[in-house]
This record gives sequence, C-alpha cells and structure tokens, in this order.
Amino acid sequence: MRVPYSWLTEYVPASPSVAETADLLTMSGTKVEAVHAFGVPEVSDGNGAGFRVGRVLSYEQHPNADRLRLCKVDVGDGEPRQIICGASNFNEGDTVAVVLPGSIMPGGMKIKKAKLRGVESQGMMLSERELELSQEHDGIMLLPAEWAPGEPLAERLPLGDTVIELELTPNRPDCLGVLGVAREVAAVANLSLRDPLTEDVEATAEGTVADHLRVQIEAPELCARYMARALVDAQIGPSPPWLRSRLAAAGMRSINNVVDVTNYVMLTTGQPLHAFDAQRIRGKIIVVRRAATGETVTTLDGTERSLSPETLCIADAEGTLVIAGIMGAADAEVTQHTTSIVLEAASFDGPAIQRASMRLGLRSESSARFEKGLDPHAPEAALRMASRLLVELCGARLVPGTIDERAPQGLDAPAELELELELAPRILGTDVPEEEQRGILERLGYGLSATVAGSVRVQVPSWRMYDTTRPIDLVEEIGRVWGMDRIPATMPARRSSAGGGLSAVQRLGRLLEDTCAGLGFHETMTYTLVGAGVNEQLGLPADSVVRLTNPMTAEHAELRGALLPSLLDVARHNRTVGADDVALFELGRTYARAEAGAAGADDLPRYAREQRTLGLLACGAMHGGRFDSPPIRADLPALAGVVEALLRTAALSMELVPADPAPEWLHPGQAARVLVRGAARDAQDAGWIGTLHPALVSRSDLRGDVVAAELDVDVLGALRAPVLTYTEVGQFPPVVQDIAVALPTAVLAGPVVDCARAAGGPLLQAVEVFDRYEGEHVEVSRYSLALRLTFRAADRTLTDDEVSAVRAKITEVLTAEFDARLRG
Repeated sequence: MRVPYSWLTEYVPASPSVAETADLLTMSGTKVEAVHAFGVPEVSDGNGAGFRVGRVLSYEQHPNADRLRLCKVDVGDGEPRQIICGASNFNEGDTVAVVLPGSIMPGGMKIKKAKLRGVESQGMMLSERELELSQEHDGIMLLPAEWAPGEPLAERLPLGDTVIELELTPNRPDCLGVLGVAREVAAVANLSLRDPLTEDVEATAEGTVADHLRVQIEAPELCARYMARALVDAQIGPSPPWLRSRLAAAGMRSINNVVDVTNYVMLTTGQPLHAFDAQRIRGKIIVVRRAATGETVTTLDGTERSLSPETLCIADAEGTLVIAGIMGAADAEVTQHTTSIVLEAASFDGPAIQRASMRLGLRSESSARFEKGLDPHAPEAALRMASRLLVELCGARLVPGTIDERAPQGLDAPAELELELELAPRILGTDVPEEEQRGILERLGYGLSATVAGSVRVQVPSWRMYDTTRPIDLVEEIGRVWGMDRIPATMPARRSSAGGGLSAVQRLGRLLEDTCAGLGFHETMTYTLVGAGVNEQLGLPADSVVRLTNPMTAEHAELRGALLPSLLDVARHNRTVGADDVALFELGRTYARAEAGAAGADDLPRYAREQRTLGLLACGAMHGGRFDSPPIRADLPALAGVVEALLRTAALSMELVPADPAPEWLHPGQAARVLVRGAARDAQDAGWIGTLHPALVSRSDLRGDVVAAELDVDVLGALRAPVLTYTEVGQFPPVVQDIAVALPTAVLAGPVVDCARAAGGPLLQAVEVFDRYEGEHVEVSRYSLALRLTFRAADRTLTDDEVSAVRAKITEVLTAEFDARLRG
C-alpha cells in the first residue's frame, strides 16, 4: 500500500513529519516498508522556484532541425526566455509548464543551459510524465489560460510529494485505504481526524434510479450486498492534475475522469467500485450470478477468459459485464462517448474472489482488497464520496435514489464486547490508565458505553469487525497504540529450578541432524505446503490428504503427507544446475487427516495429525562424510547403512522387512519397512526405505537409481530409553566365531538374528550378518547365511568349552525354529 504524505495530511492536518509518521505507524503495528520521494524533489526547499507557469509568445522553426521549434516564452522575468521544444501540440498564447536552468527534475537530472544544433535553450517546457503527474507524454502539458506567467507551479500543481509504502498484514484490510491509515496516525499521535465520507451530493436529475436499473442477486452466498446509483450528463475527459498526480503517486495510472474517481475512492476508503456505461447495460438489469459452464468474457485488458460456475459475475440480460471483484468486461466500459453512468459498490465473498483470481491468473487492485475480507458496511460511504466527485469533476447530475440489494442472511454485524479495564494492565504488564484506554479505543473508532464499575461496553467498528471479536483483541489494540516500547522489559518469573531446555524429542532431532551432516548429507528446509494433487500422485490415499480451504497459490494447496515430494523438488533443482550427485536430508513435519474417511475429500478435517519426520534421499554418489575419500554409489545397501548408523547413534537398532505391498512410490522389489528396537525388545514400524519407482524418477526429471527413506521421529523418541546408561568396556577379551547355516529361502534373516541373540544368553554380546550366499554347494531351495558371533564375559576370560556350549545351543534352536542346517 502506497500512501502519499500530502494525501494523508488532508485527513490529519496536524500530522507529524514524514519520519515521525513512519515511526509511529511501525511502532503501532502498521509496518512502514520504505519511504520514497515522488515528483520534483525538495519543492519546499527552494527547488520549486524554478518550475513556473509560462506563456508562449511566439515560435519559429529551428534553423538546423526540422522537428524543433525556437520559442519565446514569458516566465515572469520581464524578458522572455528562448526555449527549444520538440513538441508541436501548442500555439502562440498557450499557457505551459516551464523549468528553468539550475532546477532538479524528478529522477535527479539538473537542468542546464544547453545548445541544441547550435542554438541556446534557456530551459524546458514540460510534459505531464516529466513532472510525474501521469504517464502522458504525447506533447507538453497545456495549462489553464487564466494562470499568470511566472506563477510557481507548486502553487497550482502537486509537484513533489513523499510516499510512505506500507507492508500490511492480512488482518488489516482497513489500512488498504488512505483514510484507514490516517485513522491510525490520528489515534497514535492523538490528533483529530477529518472524515471525507460524511458529505453527500444533491440529486438534481429527473426520475429515479429505478428508471435506469434494477438489480437481482442470484448468488447470495457470494454477494451479501449490491449497491448502485445512476448519474446522467457526464462529460468524459482527462482528470485534473491533482487527481492524476495522486493516482500516480499511489501506483495507479490515470484513465479518464470517471474511472479515476472510482480508483481514487477505492484508494481512499479501501472499497472497490465499478462504473458502467448505462447505455450499454442490456435490458437495464444487473444480475449477480455464478458464471455458466464454458462462459467466456473479454476483459478490459483485451484477453478472452473462460469462466466456471465457481466464478461470480455481474451480468446484464445478455452476458457478463464484470468478473466480480476482479476486472470489468470491454462491453460496458466507460468511453469518451459515455454520458450516463451506473456506479456500483458491493460486498463480495473474499475467498471466492481469491479462488477466481487464482484460477484465471488475473489479479487487480480490486481483487487484492476483496480477498482480505472488506467491511460490508463500507459501500454506502464509498458511493457518497464517488457521487460527489463525479458531480464536481465530470459535470454529472445524480439521479435520486440508491439501489441497496442484500442477501437474505443479511450483513455481518460487528461484535459488542465487555472489556474489564484491569485486563489490559494485567496482560501488558504495565499501568495503562483507564482514561487512556478509553481514549485509545475512541480514537480508533470504537464506540464506548459505561456499564458496571471497572468495565466498559465496546461497540466494534465495522472496519475492524473481522479482527476484533474478543476482549483480548481490544487489549492488543490498546497495547499497540499505547506503545509496545513503553512496556518495561522484564524477565519472566522463574517457576522452576530446572530452568528451560530442549525436550527429549528435540534433543533426538538435533542428534539425527548432526549425524546426517556428518555422514555427508546436505540439509534442506522446504515448505510444508505442496501443489494440488502432489500427494495423490505420490500414491497417498485421497482421504488422508489435508487440503487448504483457501490456498494463496495452486502450488501451496495441500499439506504434505511425506517429505519425499519436497526432497525430489530439491534434487530436481540441483540436477538443472548440473549437480547430479546429491545426498539430502530434512527433519520436518508431515500431515495426515486424523479421521481418515470421516470427512469429504474437499473438506478441511476438524483435526489433522502432525508428525515429525526425517527424510533422506540420494542419487548418483555419496561421500560418506569424507569428501576427500572415494565416493560411494548411492544404492539401497548404502542408504540402509546410513539409516543403521543413524539409529545406532540414538542407541536404537533396526531390522528391515520386505514391504508387502510396496508403496506406489517405491520399486516393488526394492522396498522395505524399517522396524526399530530400543530399550524394549518389541520392535515397532518406524518408516520405510527403498529405491524409488522408475516412473516417479522419470516424472521428477531425475535419472538413474534414486534411493530414499523416511523415519517417524516421534516413534524413535518413544522407543529410545529416557536415560542412556554407560556400559563399561570389558577387561577380558572377546571370543569371535563364525557359523554358516543353510536356511529355506522363505526364511528372513532378521528373525534368525533375533532368535540367535535370545538363545545366546548373557555370554553372547553381538550377532552380525556378514554374508548371504545362493549357488553351488547349497541346495536349490535354500540359501547360506553367515553369522558372526561375539562372546564375552564381564568377570573372566571364557573357556572353549563355555563358548562351544553356547554355540551348540544357538545351532540347536535355529535348527528347531527354522529348519537350519549347519554348514561345515
């Protein structure tokens, strides 16, 4: 939002300086992003004296240039100035704008005496664009004949201004108009506010508005209110310089006096308006309806757009005139031939306007305001102001009567709140006198009425109705205007000797992140929001996906159900810049419906389940934490080793079991579930690991094998022992022996290792698989599994007989449980 300072001071005449105003706004929560100089710089400091009204006394052709004129111009100095000009839209006796040598132009260029094709020029005649009054540059600016030569232009035109650029939060649509910002300045600085919206204009035309128009609302759920007025005998032409300058400073271009008035009122109040050529409204009827399937309309930018029933339209008896809240159609625009005007001000559903804007790829100043949720009571005041300006600037006459159609459900009403006056001091931690609290609320537009002692009844103004719904919201209003910088900085009372610190899951997350980085993986930090359909393309059930009701963009329409889409996006970006070898990890949040299937696929569930997830993805080659060592091929065994190392650092162990069925995003033959065991013996499913399906790899613009894994960090935290104990390294040497057993091919290695560990008892310190073999010397229906057994006692050196007995028991149990056959 761009607010010209001169415009602001029109509503707060005693405004402080620009710097003080910017500081007051920022400190009260309306952040000032930047302050820009606009137009002629330093007008009040003397530079404006060189910009004058001039009158062309005579002109002749330049002797050495066909397109230049030598002009004699009276600028009030007694002797006329010789000025060379390339424009041809003026005659002798015309009044023009002149800048003299020594003056500084907008943009910083200094005007000097100059020779053009051998002839001296003592200044320059100016166009509107050169003064930044508008974008008009077809010729020099012609001024009213009654303006006297030598008059300072600054006394007639707004030559220079300062623009305050605001960064507004979505909950402050009231500050999308200059009047709303002026209200903030007046409240914070304790100054008087001049309200321009109270004045109306007398209706002097014949008949009533019903003679020109009737309105029918067919989509009341999308349009709560539609107001309209009619004006006749309008004279379409350029707007006066002050209006064009204000629009330019606020970032909008001038069109004509009617359109400029609607934009000016929108920038003043925040309420968009639209002006129709009344003669082009077919059937003299306005219908507020949803678009028909396949309906098209050509908008003012010359683009034909296809509409859908989700789009709200303003139509006449034959077709669409406006895409509601976004942009008008060319069929009913105001042109130089317009004489009768229908002026619209309405209250549209903000989320519907935003969805239509996103669907059409079309944003406007109007849609940017409607989508924030505007005051439904604002159209009436905006119509009054616009009518008055159309009468003043276009010579129009107002037709008696105003159409005010409302939806059956009526308009939203502001809340009435009971505020205990001791609440603000208690919440803010500082003494805010009761009279000061009352004064702040009244200056912000809240209505107050006394109730019982110690409290006050507060009527919320309509422009703050959607953001002020509870007494605590009133405390926020009081606090920000009172001044957050006036609240003493004190440390919170210490309630526990333990102090603060990370939770167990947070400490585990830090440990996993550090270990991933140490293993050569690069951390990513990505959005939790993904594009529409991304979760289902991955293969996640549709009824588990959490969709946003009102997404800002189509690329951020759903909460991710897995980290994999985010990691794939990062890998794709790396590949586009030539980095094919990537090893990525992210510790982030994933989401799913808490009650899958209970709500419709397009409804936001009442609750969503949030999960801490660690995701890993690798393709090409990994460096294993040492970038000076030979790279390791990123395949499934390598990633499984990384996952195992991660879990070991957290005092956890893992077992991989085939994923049956495999997730859609994984290769069917290279997918496994990760079972994790902690302090307890029972293992829990904590995630998955595998090679990505070739179809997914191709869709992601990657190549080769891509391996990935995801672990549920909340499950890992629950499995991890709350206190990690230290086991003393034994003083006595271990005994390491290997055995190989032939097992049926259907037997998995994980249960065999678990069984051997249980059978070995306290003397068996560790069991590791170091080889798996199928082929010669092994029966066709079997495979050989080689186990490394480590035996150790804490109080003695084990004898051969003790080791042999334990080994024999392990062999016996494996034979009984799995039909294992000991190989020689």
